[in-house]
Amino acid sequence: MRVSISPLGDLGPYFQNLLSELGAGAAGCVVASRLSETSARVLLLEEGPSATPETAIPRLAILPYVTNTGHFRRVKGISRGNSLLGVENQTISMIVPRVMGGGTTVNGALYVRGAKLDYDNWSALGNPGWDHASLLPYFKKSEDFRGTITEHTDAYHGKGGPLTVDTTDDVREMKEIIRPVAAELGLDIIDPNGPNNIGFAPVHNAIRSGVRASASEAFLKPVMRRPNLHILTGARVDKILFNKNKKATGVQYTFRGKTRIVNARKEVIISAGAVMTPKLLIHSGIGPRKQLEKLGIPVVALAEGVGQNLGTHVTIPLYWKIKPGLWFSTKDFLSPHNIVTYIKKQTGFYSTPMGPTMHTYLNVGGSNPRRPDVDLYMGLQIGVKLPFYTREINSQIAGPLLNEPVLFATDMLCRPKSKGYIAITSKNPVELPVVHYNVYEHPDDIKLHLKGVEELRRIMDSEAIRKIRVAQPDLTLKACAHLGNNTDGYWECYARHMTIFNEHFCCTAKMAPPTDPMGVVSSRLSVRGVSGLRVVDASVMPEVVSTNTMATVYVIAEKASDIIKQDWGYLTKEQV
Repeated sequence: MRVSISPLGDLGPYFQNLLSELGAGAAGCVVASRLSETSARVLLLEEGPSATPETAIPRLAILPYVTNTGHFRRVKGISRGNSLLGVENQTISMIVPRVMGGGTTVNGALYVRGAKLDYDNWSALGNPGWDHASLLPYFKKSEDFRGTITEHTDAYHGKGGPLTVDTTDDVREMKEIIRPVAAELGLDIIDPNGPNNIGFAPVHNAIRSGVRASASEAFLKPVMRRPNLHILTGARVDKILFNKNKKATGVQYTFRGKTRIVNARKEVIISAGAVMTPKLLIHSGIGPRKQLEKLGIPVVALAEGVGQNLGTHVTIPLYWKIKPGLWFSTKDFLSPHNIVTYIKKQTGFYSTPMGPTMHTYLNVGGSNPRRPDVDLYMGLQIGVKLPFYTREINSQIAGPLLNEPVLFATDMLCRPKSKGYIAITSKNPVELPVVHYNVYEHPDDIKLHLKGVEELRRIMDSEAIRKIRVAQPDLTLKACAHLGNNTDGYWECYARHMTIFNEHFCCTAKMAPPTDPMGVVSSRLSVRGVSGLRVVDASVMPEVVSTNTMATVYVIAEKASDIIKQDWGYLTKEQV
């Protein structure tokens, strides 16, 4: 069952509410739900539609990508220089969700928080209250954890929160495959959201009894009947409106082809995500001077950091052929038994998401030994054609494995030093920005990334993994073969051809103290240079966390909700 929102129509120019919140992704759904707990009136504007029924089925999360259901925008992403060499035109059309629930409606449902030191570093950068100890109560507040808890992990998990987090059957099966590997290599098997951040970590998923627990389902559906919560889908916000004192007074949006205005009595909150939030800020007159002048947009407030400091994770994919019978086959997708089992019981093949089932968090020499540098995440799948890559790459890497059982593993660099940026190319609100990633622009990144490849190959050469492998086809990348077999030069060449980036966008309106010239919001998430405007989404992260970002966005929104409540007198200082 998906949250279904009926458009409200023209709200009129004088809807007196606490906020006009822009964007119904993970952050927007949380903030709207939490603020509607008060007497404030809350308006949530979302450009996309309600989710379609298949998005509730974990195994079908990939369908919106291949069926073009309108749940996303394709935003051009490029990386110049000596990277993405195996990708068509060194350009990838990346996915920016456009649907109720945002990425939580169409992603792999991985709920992983990152390392404690990630958040402690946010605080050390001049953002008080954003350390791990301060955020842990908010992580727990969201969570209804149904996985295994031990005496060492009990303090890290919540019960009874809106968001169900669990361990699926395929993850448990992968854990049994990895258990002898961990013993052989002397690595711990850890809770990915527990006290230890180094070791093999069976994934946690936001899934409730075989059904995806998206942000809209978890946080909005239970409170839809609150009279002070109003939701309008199909509303594209074009810009924030300000008075002469630079206070945000409302927003201009387009609904059913007509331009409309809604006023906010107290404040406006942007939760449009790390790609679209900078676009909206710049279209509203907040951003770098050169970009505003180039687009002919009147300056409301200068903020050089808007759209800069783009962070995400870069990944090197590798594949191993394994024995048949360890995983599903292509026939399982059309199996009447699997379909009926899911319809009746929400169990079996369709109840588990496609994607990784095991993280491997390792420190390979780039930072504090308790903080991972790489995440070697892996899972079992059937060999398929690889999106984004050239025909030549697919023939060499994917071709020999098509429809074969495969152990895939991805070497993800946890915190790249290379930073990208969002380029706003037009003042027309319909035009999408371009994402510049600058992969491997910093020389330390590829050095550290290749250390992860060494560790991954060590894991795959373990005696336990060799027992499930079969004779391997030749997967040599021909463009790199002249550098020798398994040499450092070969793997660097492989990385420059094969490395792509995850859609873990963040940091483009970063939280920072006033002394940081590239900061955009304060530690209370208020936008610099104006009043009555906040940003609550992944763009406020000072730097990317060491793993998938969904859980981090949830905790940002939970804390932000209490900050906003306090600022308007709904909470005392001691309650935040």
